[in-house]
Amino acid sequence: MADSKPQLYEQTSQYQHWRFTRVSLDKLRALNNKRGIDRVLRGVGEEVHVDDNQSMLETRISEATNNLLTPDEELQLVDYYLQMIKVYAQIYRKNGLLKPEALDDVKATAINFMKRFYLHNVVFDYPPKSIMLTCFYLATKVENVFMKIDDFVRPLQTAETKRGSKVQTKGEDILGLEFVVIQSLQFELAAHHPYRAAYGLYLDMQSYMAADLVLLKEVFDRTHHYIDLSLFTDLVFLFQPSQIAMGAFKLAAREKDLDIDPYLTQRFEARSLELLYAVLDGIQDIIGAFKNTSQKEAQAIDRKLILCRNPEKNPNSQLYKKKVADQGNVPYVSDSDSD
Repeated sequence: MADSKPQLYEQTSQYQHWRFTRVSLDKLRALNNKRGIDRVLRGVGEEVHVDDNQSMLETRISEATNNLLTPDEELQLVDYYLQMIKVYAQIYRKNGLLKPEALDDVKATAINFMKRFYLHNVVFDYPPKSIMLTCFYLATKVENVFMKIDDFVRPLQTAETKRGSKVQTKGEDILGLEFVVIQSLQFELAAHHPYRAAYGLYLDMQSYMAADLVLLKEVFDRTHHYIDLSLFTDLVFLFQPSQIAMGAFKLAAREKDLDIDPYLTQRFEARSLELLYAVLDGIQDIIGAFKNTSQKEAQAIDRKLILCRNPEKNPNSQLYKKKVADQGNVPYVSDSDSD
């Protein structure tokens, strides 16, 4: 008997290299957090030998030690800036830089990239706002939305001016992190999302549920909302896009009081359906449990991060400035291992 060929999705880099279990995800994040803390403490220790103001640096060591972020706090802060991708996507749409038909793919790809980035990096080294913007700009290129960097930063600068911000986003700041992001993504830039799978599911259901087409359309429209929510969870690392799409469809169908089980019964044999229901229940539970990080929560964590950033990668630190000077004003790139 010939071996069955793997499904198309199983041949993608997303399936082969970015798929985890819940346990392995938690272990990876805990390990990265521990390594990041080690780098912060080592960097602050090095900074003691750079600055002559010993009393200030003793305070700096104490502040860093007492404000180190936990893996959960890192996740919360990253989650807040993931939510900001959705906000910025609407800004670019209103400015005519992002067409409505490209909105979902660019937004989802940017979120995907940022979530992957922080599987191999920590916020001590790379604060999430800059990484968020770099992931967004990279996503526009990957999804064939051609935007000059000056056009990309202009709406950001306008918003910053209105807020009275003294610091303005610069194009070189975004471009300067682009290779760091791509390298952390292992040069794998293909991202697969549940939107297309949900549309295919909707088309397939129409031939089985002809009597409920109006209600089915309402369910499909509502499915989009649940897919949007799923992007901010860890579902992309745990399940396939088609499974996430079906889980979102189930949630929307339940909300709209449409029974899609007869469709599933016709499309899947009993044993496969039993396994599928277990997967869909898990997906629905994760989407249902998702909670945004509030601005207040993010600000509190951000204040702690200011005190525990890795000075080796902080352009405002004495350690960073010394290493730049030692290299003849060539921007210093740390060789810290954040894998």
